[in-house]
Amino acid sequence: MTVPRAGRAIDQGGERSETTSDVPGRPNVLVAYASEHGAAQGIAQRIAARLESTAHVDLRPVEEADDLESYEAVILGSGVYRRSWIPSATEFVRRHRQRLAARTVWVFSVGSFGDTHHVIGKLMRREPKEIGQIQHAIHPREYRIFAGAVDRHQWPLGSRVFFHAFGGRFGDNRDWPEIDAWADTIAQSLSRSHS
Repeated sequence: MTVPRAGRAIDQGGERSETTSDVPGRPNVLVAYASEHGAAQGIAQRIAARLESTAHVDLRPVEEADDLESYEAVILGSGVYRRSWIPSATEFVRRHRQRLAARTVWVFSVGSFGDTHHVIGKLMRREPKEIGQIQHAIHPREYRIFAGAVDRHQWPLGSRVFFHAFGGRFGDNRDWPEIDAWADTIAQSLSRSHS
């Protein structure tokens, strides 16, 4: 999948359009993300592509998403490192807390395991450690955590042992059908609320 340039909407053919507003019958949606190694960015891109037939979508890194006034809904995601969101994502929530709380928001994290993992999935919903504060501040409609891509060389030996003990495997663990299904539920919700 090609990467749309930040701030450009995605149209049906995957091409970028120049405008992000004034599309009759479709809500304006921001998909904002923070990603260090690309897994969260890839998930954000996939979600944006799934929403393109339902909404006018802007895909932006959080550092480039300053004006939220033209968006009716926001999907916000970040990678999780050392049990925390990437600082730019946490700062985005802090800076835009009131605007986010006034919109329909969905939130996702990308970690070593997803929230559907049979052994550790329920514990993953507690990450990042600041997720309770984020949820309290902006009241997202739903929060999900997806498994990301785990590179063995980015983990110290002790963490690798822990990871394997809980059934983890190195490589790209993103569950695309699960991500697509979540994006589709967002699209259905946007369609219902905008019709």
